[in-house]
Amino acid sequence: MREVGNRRYRLVRELGRGGMGAVWLGQDTVLGRDVAVKELLLAGNVPDAERAVYQQRVLREARIASQLQDPAVVTVYDLISEDDQTFIVMELINAPTLEESVELDGPLGTREAATLARQLLGALEVAHSSGVVHRDVKPGNVMVPGRGTAKLTDFGIAQSVDDPRLTATGTLIGSPAYMSPERLAGGEASPAWDLWALGATLFFAVEGRGAFDRPTTSATILAVMNERPVPRVGGPLGELITGLMEPDPARRPGVARAHELVEHALASAELHPARPPVVTGPVSDGGPTVAGPTLGALSGGAALPTSGPVAIGQFAPAPVFPVPPRRKRSAGLVLSATLVPLFLVGALVLVYFTVFKPMFANIGRGVPDGPASTAAMQPVLTIGPDGDLKDGTLSLAFRNSCLTWLPAKDAPKIQARNRVGCYAEHDVELLDTVLADTETEKDVPYPGVEQLTKVGGTGCTRTFLSDEVNGQDKEKTLRYWVIIPTAQAWKVKTENGYRTSSRLIHCFVGRADGAKLVEPLMKD
Repeated sequence: MREVGNRRYRLVRELGRGGMGAVWLGQDTVLGRDVAVKELLLAGNVPDAERAVYQQRVLREARIASQLQDPAVVTVYDLISEDDQTFIVMELINAPTLEESVELDGPLGTREAATLARQLLGALEVAHSSGVVHRDVKPGNVMVPGRGTAKLTDFGIAQSVDDPRLTATGTLIGSPAYMSPERLAGGEASPAWDLWALGATLFFAVEGRGAFDRPTTSATILAVMNERPVPRVGGPLGELITGLMEPDPARRPGVARAHELVEHALASAELHPARPPVVTGPVSDGGPTVAGPTLGALSGGAALPTSGPVAIGQFAPAPVFPVPPRRKRSAGLVLSATLVPLFLVGALVLVYFTVFKPMFANIGRGVPDGPASTAAMQPVLTIGPDGDLKDGTLSLAFRNSCLTWLPAKDAPKIQARNRVGCYAEHDVELLDTVLADTETEKDVPYPGVEQLTKVGGTGCTRTFLSDEVNGQDKEKTLRYWVIIPTAQAWKVKTENGYRTSSRLIHCFVGRADGAKLVEPLMKD
């Protein structure tokens, strides 16, 4: 058994190993407690100059971590240098990492994820106020005890904003899937790096997979630079995650706004403890993306290796990864065999009631059983090659969408940047979609503008007047728009071997005075 620190600490067994060292279970023989001891380990082929860089980095880790006082930061007890080796003695956390926990038990629920976000935000706030950027926030560096506060570990590559950069030239330190676009583009260290990485970490927590995990480093970096994933969880938590992963650091929410969204999410979880998450939009693979910083902003031109120092170059397309189901540690085979079919049935019922039933309930609304309009209804707009709006304008309008965009003649196409969280400032929300005809692959006569206006007006008005829309005296304080397809859009077209047509009527709702909305109008 090895002993370090003038035999004060015994190294019992190795607990884990990473790129910069090994972590041991240790015993403090003076205070009689178990500790974690991190030992710096470097490959034998590392040049002496770089060896000194790593040595300085580890020494700085101890100094930084020892100064940060927060329940979510691992406490450093001691720093030892002997026999050309460096050891950091820390509090021992008997808990899995977030990565291990999610792999074993599946994604976190809204309450769990929001609580985790609150704790990690507190740790980062303390670090940033001390002029420290962690630079390696990721699921593997978050410890999640069954009770108590989560712990953010490994400030080993943390960089004080005031200190000279110690990173060895040409070496990419950290995990690319959790590096912000501006960091990969060579920007200066800033707290915004950590907030972006926190968003990616929370995405992993609620989805069960990394937003940008790809088979190779090059594909991972391409995904970070060019994709903008949307988590399936909605509400304030979904807005928080999406906002933190905003490619433009100037548009990311700060710590104060992030805390507000966390508290909204926790309050919502209290009000709806048993409500399952609702799919609010596509996830990253196949979902809406926005262009990040151009690849020309990155250096180099050679292909990226799958490990080691990285030079930015050519990339491969990203594959689709499945989301793992949440499992219970103690579930037996017999119980699992019984619950899985029940779970599938429940999931199908949920999908029916949240997705298909609202759509099918709107079919045939051309036979009005309620008012076809109210004073709040705006003049009807048409969409199609020959319409007020052009084809594709509404392609990113999904259920529960909140948009910085207004329906109007010749309104621009909705971009991914127009889709914002419903607790952020926005102009309109998608009120409803009405399916005017189920025969989307057959040539059926165009009903005419008057009939589609009646169908869409009746459907949109019914939803507007229902308790699905928040607000009092809605006909005076709100307004809504109905957008119907033109005759050209109604016609069947063959695209990529599929016959399709536009038979959807879209309804949007916003403030009558044109002011911005800052909370959702539509109930989940």
